Amino acid sequence: MRSNDKTQTSRTRWTRRALLAAGLVLGVGGVAFAAGPVMHHGHPHTPEEAHAHIEKMLEHVLGKVDGTPAQREQIKAIVARTQPLMEGLHGEARDLKGEVHDVLTADKIDRAALEAARADLVDLVDRGTRVLFPAIADAAETLTPEQRRKISAALPHGPR
Repeated sequence: MRSNDKTQTSRTRWTRRALLAAGLVLGVGGVAFAAGPVMHHGHPHTPEEAHAHIEKMLEHVLGKVDGTPAQREQIKAIVARTQPLMEGLHGEARDLKGEVHDVLTADKIDRAALEAARADLVDLVDRGTRVLFPAIADAAETLTPEQRRKISAALPHGPR
């Protein structure tokens, strides 16, 4: 592979990550917390608290990139239509976590039940990403490329 090809591949990968991160930072990813108790690290405990948290996060991020009133309304609408779908999935995840806990704390480990739970988790993640990723793309499309770059630059970049 030529050096120029490596640079192009690296840019393409970075651009994909930046777009995904932009949507997540805008709070669309935060709707997963909306369904019920999340009792750690100061996250919302109720759907109402989650909604307020998302609103606050949206205002903060959009303020940093000089989001227009129209952009704010569009992104709030995206969150409003995505949140109920994610709430349902969050409830399923909570139930699945309970099933796995029961299997792992039983006197005898039921490998078939554990495998069934794994398959259910894969299905749940697939359904969740089918809801979440279009919402992330919709939110990212409401922003200008410059705004998306500003958001990406503000993100903490961990190991790649």
